[in-house]
Order: sequence, then C-alpha cells, then structure tokens
Amino acid sequence: MENNVYIKKKNYLQHRLSLFLSHQTINNKAHFGKYAFIIIMLFAAIPMKAQMLFSENLTLDIDSTKTIQGSLQPEIDFKTEKKHVFTIKNTANLNVLIKQKRIINLINKLEINTVGDKIAVSEGHVHAEYRYLLYRVFEVYPYAESLWAGSRGMVFKLSTGLQARYRFVNTDHLKLFANTALFYEFEKWEDVDAPTGTNSYLYSRSIKNHLSLTLEYTIGEKWDLIATAIHQTKPKDYFRKARFGGAVDLIYHITPKIGIRGAYRFIYDSHPIVPIGKNYTAVNAGLDIAF
Repeated sequence: MENNVYIKKKNYLQHRLSLFLSHQTINNKAHFGKYAFIIIMLFAAIPMKAQMLFSENLTLDIDSTKTIQGSLQPEIDFKTEKKHVFTIKNTANLNVLIKQKRIINLINKLEINTVGDKIAVSEGHVHAEYRYLLYRVFEVYPYAESLWAGSRGMVFKLSTGLQARYRFVNTDHLKLFANTALFYEFEKWEDVDAPTGTNSYLYSRSIKNHLSLTLEYTIGEKWDLIATAIHQTKPKDYFRKARFGGAVDLIYHITPKIGIRGAYRFIYDSHPIVPIGKNYTAVNAGLDIAF
C-alpha cells in the first residue's frame, strides 16, 4: 500500500513539474536548474534509518569568531494511507568552541509520527564528541553515540570510542581528510521472523575499528558536495565480516544561511546477525539552516 501511494505521489509531482516547466518563458530558462532542484529535493524525501550515522557528512567548518554555531535540518512528510500519516523530522548540529582549540559537538535527530490521532517517537539518534585540535590539520577526540528504533530490525545501538582525524588537503574549495577509530559497540536486534515461542532478540557486543575518507568540494558560490566512504569491522575480521558505508550530500545555498540538502546513503553489511538484506540504500532531502 505504501509503495502504491508513493508511486502515485511521485507521478503526480512529475506531472505538475512538467506543467510548470512548459509555461516558462525564455527569460526564465536560466533559473530552470535551480527551481527544478529545489522542487525535486523538497518532495523526494523518503524514510531514512540505518545503523551508521555518517556524522562526518555533518562536520561543520568552525568559525573561530563564534562560540556557538551549528545547523538545523527540518523535514516534513505526509502520506495518505488507511489513516493520514504526518511525519516531522529534525537533525540538529550544535558546536561549542572552547578556547580556540576545543570543540564540543552534539548531533541529534528526532522523528515524530502521527498516525490518525496517535503520536509516537519512531526514530532518533544522539552523537557527541569532544574534539581537540592538536595541530592545524590533526585532531583527536573521544565520542559516543546512540541510535534507537532503527529500521531493519535494529532496536537499539550504543557505541563509544576514540577517533583521530587528519586533513590531507585543506583549502577554501577542497578538503580531504581521513578518520580512524577504535570503539566499543553494543547492538540489540529483533528477528521479526523468529518462530513463535522463541526469543526474537539478539545482541551484539564487540570492539571494532573504523576507517573513513571524506571529500568536501565547493562548486562555485552556491553548491557544496560532501562524500564519505566508511569501513568498519572487528580487528580480526578485516574484510570477512566487514560493514561498508557510503554517503553523498549535495547542498544548494539559497542564502549564506539557508540551503537545500539532498543526501544519499548506502550500507553493505556483509554479516548481519538477523536474516535481513545485506544492502541498504536511502535518499533524503530537506532544508539546511545554519546559525
């Protein structure tokens, strides 16, 4: 039912968009790309839940003149199913600068659904890190993160560890940096297909290492591209039971403080502990508001 509703909604939006474009004059053709991107990104969002948070794609360039800075990414989704489903999502990214070399970074996402007259918190996560700039291009930081009510059967996740980040390239238009980490991870999964009368919950406790590479590229004055590749596994199972992830964010800046962010996420879990698909893909879009 949900897929049929989504297809009808998509076809309707495509029809309205084609009518909009057909009525434009030659003088407006220069704005087609901008308007089409904004329209498509505002309505393309689908639910996005995963066991990787991709916090590197939300890392902000720190303004040394501001003590408090960050961003908000609100999203709204409405579906007409058996009952009206209204979803509000928001990702908040807060950075507190301490004495020019230390940063407290908090990232929080909360998703609230209303199904008919019922209201429920369906998903969320919290990521916290204490970044310490040892040199201009090198920093280390402890971090902790938690995710609850994720999809694919993962009920709860908690991880904490120590990360290090090194910037290979750091210019106004191009940044390239690598992250490595050693962390503890606890996950609680539910096997929805478990036989009746058996325990449907499975638990995972492990020490893992993390390696990621992130590219940030500014295209002209209005566009930013951020891409990240991630590899996570236990030290003894470097490729045999690895979890791979990829993330691409494309941001169009309407003003210096307000933009549209489109995001693509991909996860390949080579050894899931419950019987689910190894591949996971999601597309998401919404406003990006800086402060």
